Amino acid sequence: MRLAFTLSFFLFTLFLAASYQGYSQITLEATYSQSGTYTQLPLSGTKFYLMDVVNSKCLINNANHTNWKTINLAVPANNYLYDIKYLSENLFTTDNSLCLAYVYYNYNSTGQYYSYTAKVVKENGSVLLTIPGCQYLYVYTMNDGSTKLITYSYDNSVYPSTIQTAVYNLPGALVAAPEKQTEPLFAIPNPAQQAVRIPYQLPAEIHNANLELLDVNGKKLRSFFLNDQQGSLSIGLETFPRGTYFYFIEAENYRSATGKLIVN
Repeated sequence: MRLAFTLSFFLFTLFLAASYQGYSQITLEATYSQSGTYTQLPLSGTKFYLMDVVNSKCLINNANHTNWKTINLAVPANNYLYDIKYLSENLFTTDNSLCLAYVYYNYNSTGQYYSYTAKVVKENGSVLLTIPGCQYLYVYTMNDGSTKLITYSYDNSVYPSTIQTAVYNLPGALVAAPEKQTEPLFAIPNPAQQAVRIPYQLPAEIHNANLELLDVNGKKLRSFFLNDQQGSLSIGLETFPRGTYFYFIEAENYRSATGKLIVN
C-alpha cells in the first residue's frame, strides 16, 4: 500500500510539473515606450514599427527587435503626430519603395477645436498624397484585386462638424498586413465635449458584443453591452476628464479595430 501511494504521488508530481511547464511558455520578448505593431513587407520581411510622437519619427525594427531604419516625418510647428499606418512596400507605389501614411493634428485654442492632416510619403520624405482634414484612413482590397484607400476628413471649426469621405485607387496591393480589413469605428464628433456617438456593425455571425472603453494607459473604464447587430452607441462624457481614450468592440473570437477618442 505504501509503495502504491508513493508511486501515485510521484506520478501526480510529474503531472503537475508537466502542466506547469506547459503554462510557462509565455515570455516577455521586448518592451517599448512608444506604441507599435508588426507589418509584413513583401521584400524586406517582418518588421515591428513604432510611433515616436515626441521626435516625429517612425522607428522600424527587425523581427528580433534590432533597429532597421528610422523615418523622419515632417510635422509642422505646433502640430503633433497622431497616427502611423500602413508601413508597406508596393502598396502606395510599384517601385519597391518603403512608404507609410501618417496623421498629425493641431489644436486651435481660440476656437477650441482640432485640425488634422494626413500624408502618404516615401521613406526619403517625398510626399505622394496630402489630405487636409483627414483624421482616419484605411486600406481595403476589392474582390477584383484592386486596392482602395478610404479617408475621412473633418472640419471641426463648425458645429456640428462636417465630414468628407474620399476614395483613392492605389497602384499596389496590401500584402499580409496585420491591420485587419474590418470597418473602422469612428466616434462622432471627435474630439468631443458633452457626448459622443459610435456607429457600429457586427459581423454576420455575431449578435452580441461589448464595446470596451479604455484610458490612455489601457485601463478599462466602461463596458457597454451591444445586443443589436448594427446600431449606434451614445456615450455621455460629462464625467470624463480631458484626454485621449481608446475603444473597441469585442466578442467571442472577434475584436474590431481600435478607435481613438479625444475629450476636450
